[in-house]
Amino acid sequence: MASRVDGAPECEGELVNGEIALVLDLRSYRLSAVKKTAYRFADRFTAVLGSPENDRLSLSLRFKANVAESAAREVTRQFFQELLDQELRELVAAETNAIRTLILAHAFSNVDLIKRGE
Repeated sequence: MASRVDGAPECEGELVNGEIALVLDLRSYRLSAVKKTAYRFADRFTAVLGSPENDRLSLSLRFKANVAESAAREVTRQFFQELLDQELRELVAAETNAIRTLILAHAFSNVDLIKRGE
C-alpha cells in the first residue's frame, strides 16, 4: 500500500505474492501500538516491521498461501481499526500515568508489605 500525500496509509492495497505492503506514519501511531496490534493479528498474518526512518515505518502483512485478496483487504481494514484502538489506549495511559501512580501510592501507603516476625 502506498501512502497518500498527507502521509496516511491507504487501505486499498494489493495483495502481491501473499503480502500487503504498508508505510505507517509514526507521528500518528506509536511503534508500541503497531507492535501490539500486529501481535493481536498473528493468527491471521505475519507482520514484518522495517526499521523506523524519518517518521515512517514500513510494514508488510504476510498472509497464508492462497488467501483471497478480498479477505486480505478485510483483515487489513480490521488491522487499522485495532491500530487506532491501541494508539488511543497508549494515549490514555500516557495522559493518566501520573494519577494512576498517585492512586497506587495512596492505596499502598498504609500497607505493610513486609511480613514481620511476631
